[in-house]
Amino acid sequence: MSKLTENLTYHYLGAEAAPTREERIEACNAFGGSCRSLKKGMGNSCTKFNSRKFAQGGGCQLTLALGIVATFQNVVIIIHAPLGCGSTSLSFAGTRKTMRGQKQKPKTDNIWLHTNLDENDVISGGIEKLRKAVLYAEQEYRPDAIIIANSCVPGIIGDDIDSLLDELDRQLSARVVPVHCEGFKSKFVATGYDSAYHGVLKKLVDPVPRYDRTIPDDVGDAAEKYLNSRTVNLLNVGSTSYGDEVELSRLLKALDLNVRVMPLFSSVEEISRFGEAALNVSICATHDDYLVGHLKERFGTGYVIDTLPIGIKSTNQWLREIGKFFKLEDEVERLIAIETAQLEEALEPFKKVLKGKRVFVGGGEMRIFTTAEFYQSLGMNVLGLKPHNFDRFAVPLIDEISDQQAVIDVAPGQPAEEMVILNRLKPDLYVGHTGANGWVTKLGIPNIPLFGQTFNYMGYSGAYELARKAARKFQNTTFARKIAANVALPFRPEWYETNPFDNIKEVQA
Repeated sequence: MSKLTENLTYHYLGAEAAPTREERIEACNAFGGSCRSLKKGMGNSCTKFNSRKFAQGGGCQLTLALGIVATFQNVVIIIHAPLGCGSTSLSFAGTRKTMRGQKQKPKTDNIWLHTNLDENDVISGGIEKLRKAVLYAEQEYRPDAIIIANSCVPGIIGDDIDSLLDELDRQLSARVVPVHCEGFKSKFVATGYDSAYHGVLKKLVDPVPRYDRTIPDDVGDAAEKYLNSRTVNLLNVGSTSYGDEVELSRLLKALDLNVRVMPLFSSVEEISRFGEAALNVSICATHDDYLVGHLKERFGTGYVIDTLPIGIKSTNQWLREIGKFFKLEDEVERLIAIETAQLEEALEPFKKVLKGKRVFVGGGEMRIFTTAEFYQSLGMNVLGLKPHNFDRFAVPLIDEISDQQAVIDVAPGQPAEEMVILNRLKPDLYVGHTGANGWVTKLGIPNIPLFGQTFNYMGYSGAYELARKAARKFQNTTFARKIAANVALPFRPEWYETNPFDNIKEVQA
């Protein structure tokens, strides 16, 4: 656990909803400049007040919250919202089933209900529609949990869903989980993760039980204590693939640790036992810091949250933090020595191809910095980065970028801003978040995805795959060139001459 996180206090569970990230952590979602200037701005606590005169686009907290809770087994999701909020999430129905199969979890149907709020409900309230939906879900599907996703409209008109759910709780066999993901409350879309985990922590996570035994207490205590003292919750996120989970579990099991991969694609019963582990291991602070802080306060569970295990250096650091907790430092060093020796040998052919190539990386803050550092270790030059947001967890990672004058554009969405930057920098390779690659291809820049459900990106095998992907992309760049020659971006030539950061309103220290 780093000094950044060890002194944080979490006292929010008594509230109906999670606090916004503006309240809770020092975060920035609007910045344009260099690595050095961003670190200076974060040190002066001024960048968190930056904003934009105009926002081209961004994410939705509802979508991110549903990305967590919709994976749980045998649950019914009720979207309390106008119809549009539900239609934007229908794509989950197919993808979640596919991902569940890849991760070798039991397949249960994605069941979605919708209260379909209209103009009359905005005036008179939508509570009765929600009441009917909850009772219908219980009688028709008999789920383990009913999860209510509360969107912007009921938040604005003041529907008191928590009072309703408290009233209905005695009539239901399912656990009822309110998720307050009203997007208008925060500029930081990642608050949606906090909203989901707030509901999960309040309604699904049970106290750690003391089991009745038929064997003597001292023997039973010793056995249970040993098992729990070696148990690690490996916290997965939507962007991790089954291959990532296998690789990270392999490394932890090599240290003789008992690994539980959760909470995504877990059963309600598995989630209820969250507090039984000795250590919670995060692979992304953006997703998990709210969750692990509460579990530490409630159960005394330690956690590791400092880095994302992408690339050799970050994977080594990740393992060392875990080894330090379990006092397995020597075992970890032996494991690192074996893995890195094999990997370094395998990477040599790729280094010859990638040396001197210029790369730009865009996506989630923790993932892009660790990915950029790894490509840098292979001899590539990092021209720039585009994190969706930036907070204190990523500050130490700035120092890993050799060129402190590399461009940083902190921006959720804003593709028009990014296109100006890329058109000027003209990187040899773009590594980007889902949704960005189409825009970049139209500029004629070869690109590969930052993550994907069918590939391995994490751990030592993931480092090999990242290098192999980049090297293969340079074998044939015809696709991007032909797309750029035949498909135009919707920007006038004079747009590319503007300052991409003119739209950002900076606060001076």
